[in-house]
Amino acid sequence: MDSLSQIILGAAVGEAVLGRKVGNRAMLWGGICGTLPDLDVFANAVTDPMSALAYHRAFTHSLPFALLAAPLVGLAIHRFYGGREGPVKGWPVFAALLAAFYALLTAGSLLMPIEVYNIPVVTLVITAVFAGIFLVVGGLRWLRGFPDVMANASWKGWSWLAFAAIVTHPLLDCFTAYGTQFFQPFLASRVAWNTISVADPLYTIPFLILLVWARTRVQGTGARRKLNTAGLILSCGYLLLTTVNYFNVDSVMEHTLNERGINATEHVISPSILNNVLWSGTARTEGDVYYFSQYSLFDRYRNFEPFIRIAGNHDLVAPYLEDRDMRILRWFTKDYYGVIPSDVAGKVQVNDLRYGLIADDPADPNSYIFSWQVDTTSRPVRVVQESAGPREGVKPGELLGRLWGRLKGI
Repeated sequence: MDSLSQIILGAAVGEAVLGRKVGNRAMLWGGICGTLPDLDVFANAVTDPMSALAYHRAFTHSLPFALLAAPLVGLAIHRFYGGREGPVKGWPVFAALLAAFYALLTAGSLLMPIEVYNIPVVTLVITAVFAGIFLVVGGLRWLRGFPDVMANASWKGWSWLAFAAIVTHPLLDCFTAYGTQFFQPFLASRVAWNTISVADPLYTIPFLILLVWARTRVQGTGARRKLNTAGLILSCGYLLLTTVNYFNVDSVMEHTLNERGINATEHVISPSILNNVLWSGTARTEGDVYYFSQYSLFDRYRNFEPFIRIAGNHDLVAPYLEDRDMRILRWFTKDYYGVIPSDVAGKVQVNDLRYGLIADDPADPNSYIFSWQVDTTSRPVRVVQESAGPREGVKPGELLGRLWGRLKGI
């Protein structure tokens, strides 16, 4: 999900694990550890688009990473506040921990079954950014002055906090349509339960209010603990509600397909952005033909309306399916992709059809949320441009208006 939601979840988990012992530091480091997996976005700056696509929500979002990184991060925080547990004495411990973190991140990333370029550089950048976070927190401590006694926990305590905050990040991502590669480096498949949008205010805002309210209460008090627990319970309850919605909407999709006589080999549904009321559905049929439609919980009838036929045009890329960039695109889209010829000779646009259309014309290149320009003039073919969100000539205000109008129901 979005970074703010992950920071809030990490901070709340940190408070639940160590709040009674270390106070606000539990929220601080819970929030930092909660956003640590998303440092993989820095791959965009040092590698090619397809490597960055494959690397996002990969090893840093996996269970093995959470298990192995937590002791390193926990020891670093413990020593940061003056603790003496663990190997290596004095300040050299931080250099040793950074080296161990870099080695872990690099080894796990190199073992990934998807081919990612420049992994040593990618992991070096992530490690440097994480080290920079410690420097920033240390700088703020220096500016505010060092107290005589600093709240600290054991290496084990901080490690539990780090693990809980790191692992809940990919678990939350599993509920989204984008999903996460939770079992990297052993499996390339993404876990995606498709129950919640990547940004949902009804999940984030109440959770944030309760966390800030808890932050104002005195460390270790029952009121602080209850408010933080209430935030965690409310957020989990909302995820449960989205799961119920998913199974409800999925039954509507199956009923509509049968009613319309669409012989779908499979289908995918997911909530539209910023809500859990309006859902999109894409069905795949034989002969690379897809059907896209939407359903709002406020619709009068339990049907997806209207259905738009989308030609896959897979024949345009058939000779290149085993080229590395196309293999990654097929893996990422789970073969829910359509191809449109480009105005530029030798190039085609590959569109992710899982998220449907943002306009009514499937032949319009601007109708798709995620798309890639693929250059077929060289072998192997390569992605030369990645696009996400509204394109040129598409006004965000109009898109939100269309979203709101359909969300209110038919």
